[in-house]
Amino acid sequence: MNSLINQAQKYYPAIKALRHAIHEEPELGFEEFKTAEKVKTFLDSIGVEYVDGVAKTGLIVTIKGKFPGKTILLRADMDALAMDEDPQHALKSKIKGKMHACGHDGHTAGLCLAAALLHENKALLHGEVRLMFQPAEETLGGAQPMIEAGVTQGVDMAFGAHLWGSLEENHVQVKVGAMMAAPDAFKLVVKGKGGHGAMPHMCIDPIVIASSIVVNAQSIVSRSVNPLDQAVLTFGQINGGSAFNVIPNEVTLIGTIRTFSQAVRDLIPTKLEALAKGIAHAHGGDVEFTYEPKYPVLINDEEAVHHSAQSFKKIVGESNVHYLEEPNMGGEDFAYISQVVPSSFIYVGIKKDQDIIHHHPSFEWDDHNLIPLGCGLAQCALDALTE
Repeated sequence: MNSLINQAQKYYPAIKALRHAIHEEPELGFEEFKTAEKVKTFLDSIGVEYVDGVAKTGLIVTIKGKFPGKTILLRADMDALAMDEDPQHALKSKIKGKMHACGHDGHTAGLCLAAALLHENKALLHGEVRLMFQPAEETLGGAQPMIEAGVTQGVDMAFGAHLWGSLEENHVQVKVGAMMAAPDAFKLVVKGKGGHGAMPHMCIDPIVIASSIVVNAQSIVSRSVNPLDQAVLTFGQINGGSAFNVIPNEVTLIGTIRTFSQAVRDLIPTKLEALAKGIAHAHGGDVEFTYEPKYPVLINDEEAVHHSAQSFKKIVGESNVHYLEEPNMGGEDFAYISQVVPSSFIYVGIKKDQDIIHHHPSFEWDDHNLIPLGCGLAQCALDALTE
């Protein structure tokens, strides 16, 4: 058995308890004060120093080796989602309307395990490891303010990991190049002229206009984007109207655009705005368009990816580390880190019999997956600083 896995056994009860405590008391982006306190309590118990209050609720831990050398960054996100959990779960949130439905409780506890292992083995390190406990990954982009606070200064290589519900337990996936999309958002406010539902000829119906926009917008990806490029345009919300017999003044459409190239990222919102306004004007209405660029494309560095693959093979086995061919349309603000530091983002499997769906009330996984997550990240740092 790998030596880190052996060492991890003595920390496992505390790491498992930490994960449970974080899961039962989830906090949203930039509100992770209690989560940070739980992390600090664990770090204090193993004698690791840290700086807190970074980007409001983030923490930075530095573990210095016996010898000079490179600096390796390891990152975990701490925030939860604004949703309710399945009440049938044995381990469940105690806070109404908040849930760890994406595994960030595991990422945080797993990085604490990595901290313990690296602290125990610091005499072997030629350099230092910086551990980044990050707030607000889900929607607000907490990585960027931590970068602005200096977390990536002097870093030679960075690694992050995500528990992955469509990948079997004890398996790992890595990918060179683009791995996750730029997950931008948009809002269309369709403006018409309301009135009685029995007299549509006296109105400009924004529901009809909005419906036409939703249907016709699907042609943007199929007819304006090069078929060899990948893109998604999804409407996630339609809001408008107050009664069965009233035509409203406005309808609001909200959605997301997912892309992997800057050219396509620029093209789709331009096309969407033009299409929406054209349809609205044809009906005598108008559209107010808002586009919100979010995280950049997550692009992994080739050398960092190969390094992480070799390290995780020592934890999960040679045949259980896989190179992905296709990227994922999900978004990740680890992308900000990969823009400034050679990086590898790693998927760590939690699937048993069937896919585990992220961002869903049923999202649930077993604690023992904390071992490959934490040990794998620690192994990445050890290998980088003992070579």
